[in-house]
Amino acid sequence: MRPVVIIGAGGHGREVADILRDQCSAGTPVTPMGFIDDKRELHGKEIDGLPVLGDFSWFETGSRAKVEVICAVGLPQICRRLVQQARKMSLNFVSAISPLAQISSRARLGEGVTIFPNVVVNTGAFVDSYSILNVGVVVSHDATVSSYCNINPGARLAGNTTINEGSYIGMGTSVIQGRTVGAWSVVGAGAVVISDLPKNVTAVGVPAKTIKTREEGWHER
Repeated sequence: MRPVVIIGAGGHGREVADILRDQCSAGTPVTPMGFIDDKRELHGKEIDGLPVLGDFSWFETGSRAKVEVICAVGLPQICRRLVQQARKMSLNFVSAISPLAQISSRARLGEGVTIFPNVVVNTGAFVDSYSILNVGVVVSHDATVSSYCNINPGARLAGNTTINEGSYIGMGTSVIQGRTVGAWSVVGAGAVVISDLPKNVTAVGVPAKTIKTREEGWHER
């Protein structure tokens, strides 16, 4: 059995812990060991039956060779920072994939992905590392979800769509066939993307229109 430390002790982290438990029950040899979190007031407490072990310094005192990690933080820019911190410590990532998800044998998944119940990932699709597919997401044939993306519950990505790095796709959003969402962009809940969106923007509405543009590199601050 491979113990997994969950990075982030918030609501998303608790959901990831449940997915890991479900994986274990279904025969995958992983089990949640506990959380790490920067919030000192959580350290030493128990959340959903799992201890909050401390912050990243815990890995300096614990036996990092015996544990794997997964990032369970929903904001892409924070997830990226935490993943980079973990990778600098040579920590190994595991994926949390619900047994209730339907994933084509011809789809590809990167490392450290989180896939919730009732997700569908169809043939030829690619979900890159450290991305999140929340409950009920559909990723159709040959679509690409790049690294550090968060695809929120009920979103639908049609065939040959491309969601570039760090994008945050709101609940119930639809992206039609062949369209692209630029890197580090935000698409509001319920939007319908019928034309390509550039990087570093916020877009909302039906059809989705840009309402805000951020400076290059904003997510690295």
